[in-house]
Amino acid sequence: MLANTGATLRLVDPSVLRRLGRSGEQLLPYEGLVRSSSGHMLRIRGWINVELRLGNIVVTKEVLVADRLHANAILGVDALGAFGAVIDVGERNMMLIGTGEVLPLGALVMANLVGDAAETAVVLVEGSVGLPPTLCVARTLCSMTDGQAIVELCNASTEEFWVTKGTVVASVSVVPESAFASESKTDDDSKYAAASEVGETVAIARRETTAVDLGGGGHGSEA
Repeated sequence: MLANTGATLRLVDPSVLRRLGRSGEQLLPYEGLVRSSSGHMLRIRGWINVELRLGNIVVTKEVLVADRLHANAILGVDALGAFGAVIDVGERNMMLIGTGEVLPLGALVMANLVGDAAETAVVLVEGSVGLPPTLCVARTLCSMTDGQAIVELCNASTEEFWVTKGTVVASVSVVPESAFASESKTDDDSKYAAASEVGETVAIARRETTAVDLGGGGHGSEA
């Protein structure tokens, strides 16, 4: 999703309607002309009402369906205003005034944890076995927050790939505090000993989405 403070319209790619199971619905005609920021004309198929979701806020808006859109969705200033969204460029986040939620800008995905891990525990995130070869999960360390971990996904192919609700995309291992001890250990045996203390692995399942969850979803060249 692209938040465009210079746009006045709301645009979605036809693939969004396919994901919602609404690709067969009749679009209402749109007679206006729409140009991209580069000046070239966009081919508009029509418009339709859809539910848009940012964080825990859901609004229903008219959106234009545009062919070959470079993003799944583009929200203009009116839609961002309906969400009460305030973008902090310096901190690279978006705050929703109504709920106080702060959404990070970028390609990170917050995923629910299936299992138990202490709040603020440091975990090692690794890709789950059985993922498509072109769907990559970054091997990273992060802290648990509200039962969720950050998962960074990348689609290495040129084809669109959707991560559906309930898909196990990664596993996490709880890293003990002793692994971050300040004592200097230089020999290989001590390094392997610290690594062997990694705790029980638990599965991560992607957070359930109910509407068009513009905080995550499809993954193109990177997500």
